[in-house]
Amino acid sequence: MITTDSPKRVAKTAQSPAHRLSTFLLVGLSLSIGWGIRGNFGHEYGAAFAGCLAAITVALLSGRDDWRQRVLYFAFFGAIGWGFGASISYMQVISYTQSGHALSQWYGYTGLFYIGFLWAGLGGAGTALAAVAGQDRLVRLFKPVLFVFAAWFFQDLIEDAVATALQSSLGFDRTWSRHKSPLYWFDADYLGAFFALLGVGVYDLQERRQTNGWLLPVFALMGAVLGYLVQWILQKTDLEAGLSSLLTYSLGDPAYIDPATGKPAFDPHNFLNNWPQWFGDYPQHVGWMLGLVLGITAYFIRFGKFRNGSSLIVYMASGWLLAFLAFPVLGSLFFADAGGIRMTPPRSDDWAGITGVFVGTILWMRRNQLLPVAVAAVMSGTIGGLGFSGVQWLKQLLMAPGNPAILKNKGFFPESESFRHIASDWANWQHQNWHSFLEQSYGFVNGIAIAVTLGFLATRIPMHDTSKTVEPTRGRWTLGVAAVFVLLAIPYVNLVKNVEEWGKKLNPEVWTQTLFQADGSLKTAPAVWDVPYLGHLPGVDFLNLSPDSWFKLTWFFLLLMAVLVIRRHFREPLAIIPKSWLGKGQMLYLILLWVMVIGNFERALVDWAPQRLLTEWVITVNAVLATALVLLAPFERETVRIQQEKAFAFWYRRVWFWAVASAVVAVPIFLVTNRLIYQYPPYEKLDKVTNHTRFGPEASWRARPNLKNAEHK
Repeated sequence: MITTDSPKRVAKTAQSPAHRLSTFLLVGLSLSIGWGIRGNFGHEYGAAFAGCLAAITVALLSGRDDWRQRVLYFAFFGAIGWGFGASISYMQVISYTQSGHALSQWYGYTGLFYIGFLWAGLGGAGTALAAVAGQDRLVRLFKPVLFVFAAWFFQDLIEDAVATALQSSLGFDRTWSRHKSPLYWFDADYLGAFFALLGVGVYDLQERRQTNGWLLPVFALMGAVLGYLVQWILQKTDLEAGLSSLLTYSLGDPAYIDPATGKPAFDPHNFLNNWPQWFGDYPQHVGWMLGLVLGITAYFIRFGKFRNGSSLIVYMASGWLLAFLAFPVLGSLFFADAGGIRMTPPRSDDWAGITGVFVGTILWMRRNQLLPVAVAAVMSGTIGGLGFSGVQWLKQLLMAPGNPAILKNKGFFPESESFRHIASDWANWQHQNWHSFLEQSYGFVNGIAIAVTLGFLATRIPMHDTSKTVEPTRGRWTLGVAAVFVLLAIPYVNLVKNVEEWGKKLNPEVWTQTLFQADGSLKTAPAVWDVPYLGHLPGVDFLNLSPDSWFKLTWFFLLLMAVLVIRRHFREPLAIIPKSWLGKGQMLYLILLWVMVIGNFERALVDWAPQRLLTEWVITVNAVLATALVLLAPFERETVRIQQEKAFAFWYRRVWFWAVASAVVAVPIFLVTNRLIYQYPPYEKLDKVTNHTRFGPEASWRARPNLKNAEHK
C-alpha cells in the first residue's frame, strides 16, 4: 500500500521497508557475495553479476509494488551500470597506498576514492534509472541497448583476427604481448566505445528509415578523401614530422638511469607513445582513416535523431572517447615529465574513459528530466569512493599486528630472536587472503551505497502507474530479454572462464586417452584438447570439439530451452512461476545467486588451499544468510509513505558538496594514520620493487615502463 503524506506526517509513521536494517544487510551481503566472486572472475562481467544481485534485492525490499514489478529491469540496468567501472585498473593504485612514499600514498588513497566513486556512481545510476524512469522509456531503451550488445559481440568476433591480420609478424599475443597489437592504445577499451557508437548508429539508421541514409557513404568518402589530402599536403610541405612530434610523447623516461649500472636503462626508440600502435605501423593510412571517422561523425551530427533513449548511449560513448583524448592522450603532453595525466602508468587508462561515461550520463539525465538519477549517481558514488579507499585503509590496519615490514621499520633485525618469535606467532594471520577481505568488504560497502541511495528515492519518487495491468503487454518482450540476460547471459560470460581454469590444472598422467595404432596395438597418450563425443567412432570426426566449444554448445541448448519456456509463459503462465512479482523476484535472485556460488566454488576446487576459506567459505555462508533474508525480510503487503520531493536540484548540489568534502577529509586521515602505524623508512630505503610508486626518481612509470620488445607489465 502506498500513501502520500506531508513531511511532518512522514516523520511520525512507521519505518519505510527500504530503511530497515534487514534491507541494508541483505543489499550489502548481495553485493559483497557478488564482489567476492567478481574477484575470481574479474572485469566487467563479474561486476555486472554483483550489481545485478544488489539491484534485485533493493527492488524486492523497497516495499513498493511498482518497483517489484520492475525487478527484471532493476536487474538488467543495475548489472550494466556496475559493469562499467570494472574496466578500470586499480591494483597498482592499491600498491601506491602501501608503498611508504608519502606523496604516492596520498595519490593512491585519492585514486581509490575516485575509482570507487566512478564505479559506484555508474552502478547507482543504472539501478536508479530502473526506479525513476517511466515504463515506456525503459521499454524503448532496450532496443538500442541490444544493438550495442550486437556491436560488442561483433567486435569480440573480429578484433583478434583483424589485429593478427594487420601485423602478424609482431607475434601478437592476447595477454602478455597485447601492446604489440596494432590496435593497442594505452591498454584501454577504446574499441568498446567506438563499437557502441557503431551499434547505436546502425540503430538510428534503421529506426529513421529516411531517404538521406544514402548520404552516409558520401560523407564517409568525402571525409576519407579530405583526410588523405590533408596528410598529403603535410608531407609535401614537410610539416607532418613536426606536427607528429608536437602531438606525441614517450610513455617512459628517456633520462632514467639504472641504479645498478649508472647508465641509461632504456633505448628511447623502444618506448611506446600516446597514439595507437597502428599509427606507427601504418603511418600512410592515418590521414584517410581519421577523415573517414570524422566524415561519419559529421553525418550523424547533421542527420542523426537518436530517439528512444539511444542518445544516452551517444552521450556515454562520446564521453568515453572525448575524456580519453583530453586526459592521457593530449592532456599528458603538458605533463610528460611527470608521467602524464595517467592514473596508473604503465597500466590501463580506462579510468579516463569511464570519467567521460560518468559525465555523459549525468549530463543526459539532467537534460532529460531525470535529475533524481543524477542525485543517486553522486550519492552512491560518494559512499563507494569512501568504501574503496576506506576498506584498503582498514585492511592495512588489520594487517599491522606481527607485520614483518613494521618490525623492520621499527628497528628489529630479521635475524633476531624477537623478530622471528613475533613473525612466527602472526604468520598465519599475515598469510590470510587479505585481498579477498578487501574485495568482499568493499562489495558490502557498495551494497550499502545502493541501499542508502535507493532508500532515499523510495520515499521521494512518485508511484508509477500500475493500474492498467500488472504485466503490461506492450514491451513484454523486454521482460523475456531481461530474464535471459540475468539467468543465462551473466552466468555464461563468467562461468565459461572455468573451462580454461580446469584445463590448466589437468594432470596429463591421469587425463589420458587410449589410441588404436595401425597395427591394432593400443597406445596410451595424454588427452588432446579436443574432446570427442562417445569416443572415437569410425568416421565420426565432426563431434570432436574443445571443452570450451562443448560448454558453449550446452549453453546454446539452455538458451533454446529458455526461449521456449518464456514464449509458453507469455501465452499461458507456467505453474512453477509465482504469480506475484515478489515471488518472481525471489526465484530470480535465488537461481542467479546459487548458480554463481556453486560455479565459483567449482572454479576454486581445482586449486584448493586453506587461504580459499576466506573467499569460498565466507561467500557460501553469506549466501545462506542472504537466502534466508530474501525469503523472510520482504512481505507481500507493505505500507510505504511517499513524500514527493520537488527540490532535487537542492539535493544535487548537496551531494556534490559531500562528495568533495568526504575526499578532502578522509584521504588525509587514511594517510596520516597509516604512516603513524607503519613508520616507513626514508624514500631511498623503500622497497620499490614489490610496491609501486607514482612519483619520485624510481616511480613505476620510469623504472618499469612497457617496452616494445618486452612483455606487457
